[in-house]
Amino acid sequence: MAPPARRRILDAAARLLRERGLARLTTRQIAEAADAAEGSITKNFGGKIGLLIELLSQELPELRAWQEAATPPGQRPMHTVLVDLVERGVDYYAASLPMIAGAAADQELFAAYRNANRQRGTGPQVALERLTDYVAECQDAGELPRGVPPATIALILCGTAQFEAYAEHLFGADALDGDRSERIRAVADVLLAGRPSER
Repeated sequence: MAPPARRRILDAAARLLRERGLARLTTRQIAEAADAAEGSITKNFGGKIGLLIELLSQELPELRAWQEAATPPGQRPMHTVLVDLVERGVDYYAASLPMIAGAAADQELFAAYRNANRQRGTGPQVALERLTDYVAECQDAGELPRGVPPATIALILCGTAQFEAYAEHLFGADALDGDRSERIRAVADVLLAGRPSER
């Protein structure tokens, strides 16, 4: 049995956005690849920008994996959780960079993308806000030190993930010195400074 049209549209859009970028992609091409009516894209998503936002804010598998890494405090060692959060964040940013690059390169498209995000309450700040809430929950449970504001820890985690993905996307896996896993574990060590190692 074929997946519902909405799922086919999202899957086709994710693939084509990675391959062609937003500027060179039309709703007709997405509809053809999804075996769906072009009008259903406008009706359900408001066009290709709406599709991009839906993917980046809700539908990418990498986003779901990143969200699932935020397991309840005490369920896993905190060092493991922090490493997992950054690793899954790298995966998400690596998946989203090719999708957003086309919009960023076109002033008109980028303005439309920004406006749509403002109207929908979506955008990169949402991931930071959710991670800030999670960090605060972990601090309240005694899993993370309380001396650093939760938003700062969340920014370190998101920023590390984004920079790793950005450097790798632009220059390849060996863009930065050393091993990515070791760099990420070192970030977790710093964030857990003063606590016994769980590794």
